[in-house]
Amino acid sequence: MFGSRQDQNTTPRNLKKHVLEGGVFLVGREFLSILLSLIGVLVITRIIGPSGYGSYAAALALNQYLVLLCQGGIGVYLVRTQEPATERQFNVAITLLGTAALVVFAVAQSVVPVISLWFNLPDFDNLLRALLVSLPFQVLSTAATARLERALDFRRIAMIELSSQLIYYAVALPLALAGFSVWSLVCGWCIQQVAAFVLLHVSSSYVPKPAWDRRIAASMARYSISFSAGAWTWQLRNLINPLIVGHFMDARAVGYVSLTIRIVEMLTLVKSIAWRLSVAAFAKIQHEPKRLLNAVNYGMQLQALATIPPLLGFAWFGGWIIPLVFGQQWDPIMGLFPFVALSYLVNAQFNMHSSALLVLHRNFDVFVSSFANVIILAATAWVAVPLFGISGYGWGEIAAILSYYALHYSLSKCLGSPDYRLPLIWCAGATIGLFWAYLGVWAICAPFVALLWPSSVRQLYLIWQNITKREHLVDTVPGDRL
Repeated sequence: MFGSRQDQNTTPRNLKKHVLEGGVFLVGREFLSILLSLIGVLVITRIIGPSGYGSYAAALALNQYLVLLCQGGIGVYLVRTQEPATERQFNVAITLLGTAALVVFAVAQSVVPVISLWFNLPDFDNLLRALLVSLPFQVLSTAATARLERALDFRRIAMIELSSQLIYYAVALPLALAGFSVWSLVCGWCIQQVAAFVLLHVSSSYVPKPAWDRRIAASMARYSISFSAGAWTWQLRNLINPLIVGHFMDARAVGYVSLTIRIVEMLTLVKSIAWRLSVAAFAKIQHEPKRLLNAVNYGMQLQALATIPPLLGFAWFGGWIIPLVFGQQWDPIMGLFPFVALSYLVNAQFNMHSSALLVLHRNFDVFVSSFANVIILAATAWVAVPLFGISGYGWGEIAAILSYYALHYSLSKCLGSPDYRLPLIWCAGATIGLFWAYLGVWAICAPFVALLWPSSVRQLYLIWQNITKREHLVDTVPGDRL
């Protein structure tokens, strides 16, 4: 049975070692990924321009949402199930995933002409049809990825992700330089997904063998539907830009918003890494409420410290970076950047809340927050985009922050209220610094004042001591007294 050996050998000491080492590899992979992305985006965005990039980004966003629908949380189910995972479970999972991929692929291809009527984007329908070819490979990679994550083999996952990204740019960049424009991105993406599919299955030593077990399938379906309700809803955010900005404006505007989001995501790479690690780590302490709440508190502090500096750096120097790196045609993104950056900064703090609630089986609570976030963002953008252009999307991001109260309320009922004092001080200073172009140069001082606050200095020293001792967040939270 797959997983029994790994599950039995995962002692608390080994857990800390695997998660810490996995985090190092994922962080290293993300840094290399950012370097590759910067080089690739530098060339590609200059050649393709905002309009072509906007059409591609819209088609890719819809394709990725369909991938998420097909995956249905089955990968997370395989990772976090407490009993040893069997080969039969993985084979039933691959049967469900394959069936979903075939059905969604066929339906999506048939309705592309209808969908494209909503968008004011050139060549959108052809781009979406081509990208859909990659959907089955992405969906069928889910089980192999889950095997590696369940074994906490983040090193191998990081190497595969980096290798597939290298393949993407090895294909896309030469084609872009040869004049294939936006189709260079489509070819690179499809080949990347095929390569990742092969590498994941070889590395996990998994040969898919379709199988059926009604009991296993029912168990997966019950968990997947409850888990995926929140994930499906949250990922609708990625469609608001093409659906609303693309409807009221044009492909250039979609390109501006898409690149702004892409830059913010690259600058906040720790947010996604922390979520991936926390789901696996929190599951091991889900029956220890005090340790789990301490992990959430500590995680919020580390998330703030990791995401604030790169966001502020780009907010302060991006005005020189954008024309130099991407070209003057991309200048409008600097006006939108502070809004999106603030949204991601706040989201990073509440990433720990959603991870904890998921391992506590409070999936519906996560769904409620996700639903509220999407509704507020979409409603605000629908009103504000026609009035303020792409800045209207930014106001939607700010308004959607209100939805995180639902996560706070749910976690407080389960574990008690998290300690927001220091993250609030740091994020407040960072917010003022992000909007320095609107408030004045004096606003740049605010983040430094927040870090030099007496309780901040004391806590930063304790966190540094804790990191140098190589303690993991699930075991200790330094500086409970502020």
